[in-house]
Amino acid sequence: MIIESLLEQMSEVKELFVIVTVLLLLYYVGLTVAEWNLFRKAGEKSWKALIPGYNLFVSHHLIGMSHIWFILDIVFWAAEVMLEIFKGTPLWIEDVFFSVAAIFTIISEIIHIMKLCYCYTKSELFGIGLFICPPLFSLILAFGKSEYNPPRSRRHHKEKG
Repeated sequence: MIIESLLEQMSEVKELFVIVTVLLLLYYVGLTVAEWNLFRKAGEKSWKALIPGYNLFVSHHLIGMSHIWFILDIVFWAAEVMLEIFKGTPLWIEDVFFSVAAIFTIISEIIHIMKLCYCYTKSELFGIGLFICPPLFSLILAFGKSEYNPPRSRRHHKEKG
């Protein structure tokens, strides 16, 4: 009786795990396909969208976002990993760090989205949609009629070079 109950519960957890895994896979495939096309529209090699981390670096470059934001993203990510690896850090330090990292990440993401919208001539309202539902609005941006307009810093750099 107990074993049957446990097997039944495991079956339900397994089904939920499969559903969540499929949804996450669709989420990331949608974002990658969109980024592939956004890079193509910007004249960048599309394969760069397939390399985690590097795709963020390239995206920051294309929209004219300072690379300091990228560096801070990497530093926060690495610090989070280190805190998870080395248990024994006081809980209040972890809480403070994760709160600061979450706030920074949200601010960085909002700046990234708004600069992306600017480069593809979309409104702030579209940016809100991109923040709330990234795969859908990224695909709209990637396969819609919008064209890439480099930020002033990239235009200036191209004129010099």
